[in-house]
Amino acid sequence: MKKLLILNMVLVMMSSCVKHPDIFVKLSENDAAAIPYEMGQTVKFLDQNSDTVTYQVMRDVTYPYNEEQYINALNGGDVMHPAHHSVECYARTVNLTREQSYDKRLCFTVRPGKEFSFCFGFGNNGLDLDMILSPNGSYTNDGNVYEDVHHEILYSQYTGELIYDWYYSEELGLLYFKKGDFSLTRIP
Repeated sequence: MKKLLILNMVLVMMSSCVKHPDIFVKLSENDAAAIPYEMGQTVKFLDQNSDTVTYQVMRDVTYPYNEEQYINALNGGDVMHPAHHSVECYARTVNLTREQSYDKRLCFTVRPGKEFSFCFGFGNNGLDLDMILSPNGSYTNDGNVYEDVHHEILYSQYTGELIYDWYYSEELGLLYFKKGDFSLTRIP
């Protein structure tokens, strides 16, 4: 009887130490491809002063997504170690920065179902947008017409002032972005 009790206690202790695997929702190739940038790629834009600025892909990671991992991915931290919080799915984050201007970085994250996040800048001057990517029109720039483009624009309900405006193509990435007096227009 004593041996059976000890055996049961050992089994209970062993089963409580077993880590139950997290269930991850996979990120399909189609969803991951919603961010067309690749590591090391450079993308040129015209800024609000018509100066050419070059952004480079400095980070491209796919990782188990939760809020902690997402913040780490945006800020260049470790995303591959298991997080302390529950994991929802896999996500892909791509960060583009320009030399000596981390405050003007561009970050794109996609999760299953093309749940998309776009963040610009850093801190109080930053902007974070979450949405489902769904192409809803076209965009014309310098005679070039881009079809199947996602577009969002937001004005302040109090002042009528433009908060942001942006166009995004799953084929080319960011086509146009404006926030305050800062803007980027992709050079074809």
